Amino acid sequence: MTTPNNFNNRRHKRMEHLLEDQSGGGTVPELFRQPGSGSSPPYREWGPDSGGGATPEPDPEDLWKRQHRNWDDDSGGGRPGFGRGLLRRTTASVLVFGAVWGIFTVQEPWALKTQYFITNVLSSDMDFVAVQVWYEEHFNGAPSFIPIFGDQQVPAEKVTADHQLSAPLAGIVVSPFTASLQGIEILPSGDSSAGVTVKSVDTGRVLSVSKETSGGIRVTVRHTGGLTAEYGHLSGTQLAVDDWLQSGEAVGWIQGAGETERPLLFLAMMKDKSYIDPAEVVSFD
Repeated sequence: MTTPNNFNNRRHKRMEHLLEDQSGGGTVPELFRQPGSGSSPPYREWGPDSGGGATPEPDPEDLWKRQHRNWDDDSGGGRPGFGRGLLRRTTASVLVFGAVWGIFTVQEPWALKTQYFITNVLSSDMDFVAVQVWYEEHFNGAPSFIPIFGDQQVPAEKVTADHQLSAPLAGIVVSPFTASLQGIEILPSGDSSAGVTVKSVDTGRVLSVSKETSGGIRVTVRHTGGLTAEYGHLSGTQLAVDDWLQSGEAVGWIQGAGETERPLLFLAMMKDKSYIDPAEVVSFD
């Protein structure tokens, strides 16, 4: 079986004979001299190493890696490892921190100017307006992947809605609001001998449960919207300090002693540290 090397050798000899015939058997011109003829080094051809002298063709990727490694060696030792790079960064950070700390410990005029500059740089917000204008001029719009460019500051609007307070009980106001009374007194409608439940006008938290000089119980509740209500002249309650109430839940109860004595509910309300007329915010109709 004819091997590729034998075929190539025969081809080279054939080309030499043709060149000799063309030149009349004389010296072969340098331009047409074949590798291996004369004193020139023998011709080397890439191919499988079958014992005929040819060497395997090298891998191009392997050659590129070797050449790249030689470049790194020429530039000073190649790519540093992770540990060495981390050590360099840590050392640089410590040096910068030490320099800044040293500047802030010195009370000299030049140090004060440097301290002011560092403080101003670290405390001032970065101005993206110029960057945004440049980006919009060249790219016709702000980049959506940077949220701060598309952040349009919309001023907050306070939504006001009428919050209707529920009546603590069904009745009529018999003592209107006065500066001396600081509240109103409400007479329950119907028979109150069996007891009338006093309900919370709104959601809130119990601030205090105390005894009145007249013998009744007063419950102070902090409601929503900065409103504080005092429920007085109560006959009893099951609430304690820090209890939470929903609108319409029982604050306590009032109870009369027959036909001769009918109970009255005292209701006072305070907003912004000033007493207001409860009849203006609560409907007793």
